[in-house]
Amino acid sequence: METTYGILALIPPIVAIGLCFATKQVLISLFAGLFAGSLIVSGYNPILGVMKALDEIVVNMADNVTLLVFTLFMGVGIAFIWRLGGSFALADAAKKRFKKRRSVCLGTWGLGMATSINDCLVAAVDGNVFRDICKDYRISSEKFSYVLDATAAPSAAIFLSDWIAYQIGMIGQGLDIAGIKEVQPVAAYIKSIPFNMYSILTLIFVGILMYTGKDYGPMLKAEVRCMKTGEFTRPGASPMLDVGNELGEPKTTKPMIRSFVLPIALAFITIIAGILYTGREFASEGIMTVLENCDAQAALLWGSFVMASTGVILALTTKIMSFEETMSTVVDGFKLMSLTGAILVMAWSLSSVTKEMGLAQFVVQAVGDNIPVGILPLIVFALSIIIAFATGTSWGTMAIMTPLVIPLAYTITGDLNFTVGMSGAVLSGAIFGDHSSPVSDTTVMASIFSGADHIDHVSTQLPYAGTVAAVIAVLYLVFGFTGISPLILLPIGVVLLILAQHILHRYFLKKYNIPSDYALSMTQDHR
Repeated sequence: METTYGILALIPPIVAIGLCFATKQVLISLFAGLFAGSLIVSGYNPILGVMKALDEIVVNMADNVTLLVFTLFMGVGIAFIWRLGGSFALADAAKKRFKKRRSVCLGTWGLGMATSINDCLVAAVDGNVFRDICKDYRISSEKFSYVLDATAAPSAAIFLSDWIAYQIGMIGQGLDIAGIKEVQPVAAYIKSIPFNMYSILTLIFVGILMYTGKDYGPMLKAEVRCMKTGEFTRPGASPMLDVGNELGEPKTTKPMIRSFVLPIALAFITIIAGILYTGREFASEGIMTVLENCDAQAALLWGSFVMASTGVILALTTKIMSFEETMSTVVDGFKLMSLTGAILVMAWSLSSVTKEMGLAQFVVQAVGDNIPVGILPLIVFALSIIIAFATGTSWGTMAIMTPLVIPLAYTITGDLNFTVGMSGAVLSGAIFGDHSSPVSDTTVMASIFSGADHIDHVSTQLPYAGTVAAVIAVLYLVFGFTGISPLILLPIGVVLLILAQHILHRYFLKKYNIPSDYALSMTQDHR
């Protein structure tokens, strides 16, 4: 018989998230949450609690070893790009093409959406391409990390990626449980896309922010700091990836753009080829089936290895580095990602123990079965947010909520379009919760590849994510009570976001005593 822990299942994420913000020490905060959960599961025996926590760490390291090695090889690739002067050469070339900060911001946004084949790939590729350029154009690490995070999962959820196949699989499970035969999972997924309002409106909102420069909240402070002082991170911050401090000065005697472009381009090509190769047996059934059955983690690993290997080959063939320097750079690249790997393992372990404690089931059951139809979309959205924020996983949230929500909605309404739409509301809430959570691996990845302080990244992006979520909550209520098509509601949502951004921007300019011409200056050249 499965053990349930009720409200106690809330303790691990509350401890971890609370300590993250209180201490700004991510690693120890995550372990504290993991230990709290392990202690409860172990009957409050501290010795057994420690043993349980360590066992979770070992199991999750083993289960996710491919992603850990991917992270290490990415560190090697980054190390070579830096030491070979590739970042320096690209930044120098960018000065001739990018005339304003606005164009750099929009370029970051565009590349994030273009690399959406995998959410981790967005952070890795976009982060490596624009990190040093953002520093040169005085764009804060907080804003850069927000763009990486806000274009990762939202893009992957609606563009061609490995996410699509997963969503289709979850929808298929829900349709089977509900006994719905009238629509196939792929068709149901397509119908659900307009209901994934968070992904759609977030991508639009990021573009608006990048173009107008009308920041607000703590992000406004961060941008003003960076423009005035050139400080990429705040004084006293602990960047997740500080390439300059970790690796020293780059070799600028022979900086070449190819030292930057080749490793990343070959990695990207390898990842796409790897996805197609591992799913090749299903090629005759279409690209969706290939994505559903491919091994995306293996493809990422192969790509990162190619990136690292390309750096080694460039270092030796161009004779920019000696053999000893090359091998030293490989080791330093591994060291660069050591803290990152530890944080990822802790986040996965915390998610594992909260799953064992039945956190998601407790949250769902606490709401009850008597849900009015009009507020059902909002309830589904809110529950998905809570689960994803607490566990740090959007995929896990989809796995729990989608098979539950589809039969529930169909039983209550009998409306097929409404029912499949609720799967979009699940994804919308899951991505918002995952995007906002400090214990999410994609949030950690955004902090890593932007070189931002993790807690600074989370705290500055929360008001932006919250703005989009608030607008969506209104839209879901309108839909629930009126049945107006989301295709009509989405443009209304864009207008509401623009109005909210303008009002909040003006309010925080006044609150922080910042000149009203800030937004205009943001779009100018601040090198």
